[in-house]
Formats: sequence, structure tokens, C-alpha cells
Amino acid sequence: MRVWYNDSILQTRPEMKKSNLTRYFLIVLMLFIAIQGGVGLIDKESPKKEKPYSPLFLNWSADLHGLLVLEATARRIDILDPVTGMVRKGPVFENPPTGMALTEEELFVSTDFGIGHIYVFDLKTLTEKRHFAAGPGARSPVYIPSQNALAVCHTWLDEVGIYSLPKGNLISTIPLLRQPYISVLSKDQKFLFVANFITHQAADQDTVSTAVSVINLETYELEKHLLLSNGSNALRGMALSSDGEYVLISHNLGRFQVPTTQLEQGWMNTSALSVLKVSTLSYEGTVLLDEPEYGAAGSWGVASYDGFMVVAHSGTHDISLIPEKAFFNKLASTKNRESLSYDLSFLNGIRKRIKIPGNGPRAISLDEAGLYVGMYFSDTINQIAYPAGNSIIESFPLNAGFVESQERLGEKYFHDAKYCFQGWQACNGCHPMDARTDGLNWDLLNDGTGNPKNCKSMLMAHHTPPAMITGIREDAEIAVRAGFRYIQFAQVSDKHASAVDAYLSNLKAIPSPFLKRGKLSGSARKGKKIFEALACAYCHPEPYYTDQKMHSFVSPTDTLGEQSWDTPTLIEVWRTGPFMHDGRCAEMKEVFSNELHGIRGDISDSELNDLVEYVLSL
Repeated sequence: MRVWYNDSILQTRPEMKKSNLTRYFLIVLMLFIAIQGGVGLIDKESPKKEKPYSPLFLNWSADLHGLLVLEATARRIDILDPVTGMVRKGPVFENPPTGMALTEEELFVSTDFGIGHIYVFDLKTLTEKRHFAAGPGARSPVYIPSQNALAVCHTWLDEVGIYSLPKGNLISTIPLLRQPYISVLSKDQKFLFVANFITHQAADQDTVSTAVSVINLETYELEKHLLLSNGSNALRGMALSSDGEYVLISHNLGRFQVPTTQLEQGWMNTSALSVLKVSTLSYEGTVLLDEPEYGAAGSWGVASYDGFMVVAHSGTHDISLIPEKAFFNKLASTKNRESLSYDLSFLNGIRKRIKIPGNGPRAISLDEAGLYVGMYFSDTINQIAYPAGNSIIESFPLNAGFVESQERLGEKYFHDAKYCFQGWQACNGCHPMDARTDGLNWDLLNDGTGNPKNCKSMLMAHHTPPAMITGIREDAEIAVRAGFRYIQFAQVSDKHASAVDAYLSNLKAIPSPFLKRGKLSGSARKGKKIFEALACAYCHPEPYYTDQKMHSFVSPTDTLGEQSWDTPTLIEVWRTGPFMHDGRCAEMKEVFSNELHGIRGDISDSELNDLVEYVLSL
């Protein structure tokens, strides 16, 4: 392992005269530069190196002769030279970066927090040329050469935006399903394949799955939705096969149909790779990445090059190296494709599963420059030999001397499947994307069986006791410890659980995309008055918009009988669908008209729309 320090300005050159005057001058100069924000002298934000970098996106740049490393927590681009091991710090962003795309001359970086942005840099110098606004949740920019345009996921608006270049004018928006997260361009540039992160349906159904949306780039219209295998959610990785014939999607596959009484052989959460055929715009099947006695939790990045595909397993800290020819030949010879999502032996004899140093592999760059894997929680980059794939060439530290805070430790534990029996899942298996929700109903051993309930977001859980939809846990601290025991079938120390508490209790809400410049729209202001007039605040009072009490809802179709449910917070409710304790309402509008939670009294369609607008603005 190489450890390099890019602080050459601190090193006195041999030819310098070591006079007291010279030393005094250097000290004063160094202090002045440091105070003014000089590079490499004093880390103003974290003098004790307590701030992580979190490499989340990688891309090789021949122009820069290095690996572009886009860091989520540091909000910066680093450039790694794998020959020397030197790391050069690049531009810093105001908000978290969410993706990047390269052309021959330019680098595009998306950021998001409230209002999204696209930043455009000269690829040779990394100097900013311009930037322009993008939709809320701007993520995964994809360059379309034939149109000199950029496709960007507007994750929080459930749409994709097409921006003309160079000015960045929005020329089209295409509505999709729920939380479009990542996309790839077909080789002929006719279609854009977009992975929707979580399900768009009501959760109280036998079949609940998210889908990949196909956009026709000649008409800027939706071509079709390709529904994946039942239980598919958290679509994180996406890539074209080497020949461009297939789209590869890495994701989670939840077995929500059965009580969560066991983990063995994937009977709760499994990790999967779904395959789409480009020429026919068809879903070909879903293959499991796990093994019979060991899971591959947290499948994240996927990449393909020169006949090989690679999938990162962030929860088990390894990768799968799969030869494409053998994979697709076996897939083609499988007659019963539906059985693949239950077959833990499909990859036997095909793939190599390689343990790599560090924690949390997410980002992958696989091309003529080599195979690089970014380790999110250890702030390192691994360079790996392929196709042999049996040795680590080098491990490069980005953030040497980093000391983890309690909150950061908790985030790492939350995503680490080694604290789960046989590595089948981590806490984020059911609470993906910053501890929110997978949109599925789960029959948890935690509070008995026979009562499937919709997965809750962990936002505000530590501030709004009791915990769990049934209120079975007095508070979230107890729920965290019970979760490890009854959901992951593991015993952890109180120190370990307390770190998870620190992470969850410090989760921050994202500003609602329904706000207009940070304020309620005209419709939402009207909706607030209706909210007050209907006494909605009786159960949902400020500041958390919950009374933290249990309430009973009974209807002829409620299979769970006369039972009380914990009042959920309405903060960030716009991203936590489906709604109600059993996820029976796919959209917020249904919440106010269903038999359990419907409005008692007359209300016009216009007033209902205003009410929905207000609630979704919280």
C-alpha cells in the first residue's frame, strides 16, 4: 500500500538557506496562506481528519492521466495518478455530487440538495466553464453525442430532463415512475434506459416490483416500462454489456411474500443482476448474485468491458468478476427464466468472487485503463488485475489518517452485512438511499407474524417515539437493537448499536421538490388552511407532524383487524410512498379518499389537490 502526502509546500527545499529570517518568513507565509484557505496546509473543516471523503463515482480520464474520483461527503473531485500514487484535489461543490459524464473535451457533474445543478468543466484543466440549474434530485447525467444533449434524472420529480448543450436549456421532460436513479444510453443512441429506484405501486399486492423505463430519444416519449422480478427494489447500478446488446442492472430483491423467520438461502433479501435485451426492448431475466450459504448484500456498481462484467457488493466487501460469454450462453440456454430469481447456483463455475481490502465497494471503473473499485467507507481506491482477478495490484488511500466519528461509524455499520447471519443483508437492505424505505410490506418476526406492514423511513425515528408501525418498541434505540436480533439474526454490542443511533438520529430531511424557492406554493398555502380546518393537525401537529400516539383504523378489508398504528411523521412524506400502514395507497391523493383515512365531509377536487400539495411540501 502506498501512502503519499501531497503537502510538498511544507517541505523545505535543500537549497534553501536555513537562516532565522528565512524560517521566520516561511512560517509567516504558511500561516497567512492557511488562514486565507490555502491548499494542503490546514484542513479548516476538519483539523483532526474527522471528515470522510466517500468515493462514489469513478471515471478514467486520458486527458488528465488519472482516475477521476467524485466524492459524496467531501463534495469534491480528486484525481488519482495510479503510477505515482499521488492524489490531486480538484473542484469542491456546495452540494453533494450525484453523478458525472465525460465527453472528449468536457466533464459534467450533477449535484443535488433542493435545486439540482449541472457543472461543466474543461476536461484537461478541470476549470469550471459554466453551470446551469436542473430539476430536484438531479442525478446520473448521460451525454447524448448525436444530439449534443444531456439526459439527467430528476429523481424527486419522477422524471428525466433532456438539456441541450452548450447552454443547458431544458428541451423536454419525460414522466417516469418513482425515483429514477440511474440511466444508460443504447449504443445506437436511440433509447435511454432509466432505472426507477423503488416501486410505484401499492404494496398490498402479490406482485410488487420496480421497473426500468425506456425513453425514445427521437420522440422524447416513453416507449415502455420493463417490470423486473417480483420484489425488485433499490436499483443502484446500470451498464451496457461489452457488445451493447444487453443492459445490466444490479439491485436488491426482497422476499416480502413470506414471514421473515429465517435468512438461510435468501428468504429475506437477496442481491440480483437483471438483464434487458436492447434490440427487442425486453426483460430477459434476473440472476441471483448470492451463494447458497453466503449472501452478496448491497450490490451496487456494475461495469462491463472487453467481455467481462464486474459487480460491487458493498455490504460484503467483495466483487463478482463474470465473463460475459459464459454468462449469456447460460442465460440463453435456460428455458424457465422465472426460476432464475430463486436459483442460487446459476453463477457456479462462471464468476470469480474476489474479496478486496477496505469497506464498502460502490463505484467501479472498468475500461482499457484497468479495473478500479472505490471503497466508500475506507476512503481508498483498489486497482485490481483482470481477467485473472486474483490479486490486488495496489490500494491507494485518499484520506490517510482519517478518524471516524460516531455518526460515521454508525453509517458504516448500517450498511455492513458482516453483522448479519451469512451476509445476506444489512440495515440498508430494507432502508436504502440514506435509511429511507424500499416501498415493500414486511411480515417481521420483530413484532410477531401474520401482520405485514409497509417499511418505514428512518428519518425522525429517534425523535418521534414509539418505534415500528405497531408501536411495539418504546423508542428507536430499542428498535435498533431488536432489529439486529430479529431481522439480521445477530447480536451486536451496545457500543455498536449506539453508533447506529448516532447515524440515524442525525439524518437530515431533503427540501421538498414541491416547494417554490424554499417556500410553500400558492396551492400549498391554500392546502395548509384546509389542513388546519379539517383538524389534521390533531394527529399531525408541528414540529414533527405527529402526535406520537397510536390510533385505530378499521375497515371491512383490513386483514389485520382492530389494531392501533403509530402516527407517522409527515416530514419528507413526499418520498416515502406507498402510504398507510400496509402501503395500500400508491399516491398521497388516495390517502384522503380511502376507507381508513378518508376525509369526512365535502371537499372539492381543487381543495383536495391543494391539500395534497401542502402535505407533499413538508
